[in-house]
Amino acid sequence: MFACGSPTDDRDDPMFSNGEAGTDADAEAGTVDETGGDMGTGDGDGDPGTTGDGDGDPGTTGDGDGDPGTTGDGDGDPGDCATDPAQVGTSCGQGSAYHGAFPIGEMSTDMPVGAIVDTDNGQGNGAEDWYQVDFPLMPDTRPMAGTAVIEFAENGNDDYRFEVYRDCGAQAYGQGLAAEFGASAPPLSEWSFSDLNPDMEQLEYMDNIPWPTTVWVRVFRFQNNPMCTTYQLQVSRTM
Repeated sequence: MFACGSPTDDRDDPMFSNGEAGTDADAEAGTVDETGGDMGTGDGDGDPGTTGDGDGDPGTTGDGDGDPGTTGDGDGDPGDCATDPAQVGTSCGQGSAYHGAFPIGEMSTDMPVGAIVDTDNGQGNGAEDWYQVDFPLMPDTRPMAGTAVIEFAENGNDDYRFEVYRDCGAQAYGQGLAAEFGASAPPLSEWSFSDLNPDMEQLEYMDNIPWPTTVWVRVFRFQNNPMCTTYQLQVSRTM
């Protein structure tokens, strides 16, 4: 098992893509200021109705902010700008975080669309979503167990990052999950772990790095607080 590939094949390396934070709040679809408009006017953002003027029922609060849904338009109840708690964990170890097993050739198709309004306030303090995924390993398949990949299918305004753990209570990227940087790896927008057939001198090194049969993923907002942008993870495993 190795997380450092040859220089000519960066697919075999763990992928560390921090990205550049967007500076234009209007650059990405699905981005809306959580503070909304002037609450004193009650103009709201809602159903344009038959007039097409874009102003609608402000509801009972008149703030027009709310559930990003899958579009991130921010109309509705402001309390709904959060990931469905039935589909993620609020902390590591919860059953609601589990999103299945990924043998070689599998890719996720139904990961939830999430939203976290507040920027990261530290593990265990609420501003985070947790996921658990499995990359099952058949007996006698190492090396050549494939490449496990976790990345963002959607990352509104580049506002989100994640960390990968082998288990609850472990270090982020510990135990060889990020061989290039180790546990000091920065939060990522893309991660991979490859188990390909190396040169003979690398076999001992690979035997010392366990395959990530189960990983926990902690997603958090790292910029633009408070905004109601959304994200969606994608998980895959290829040969």
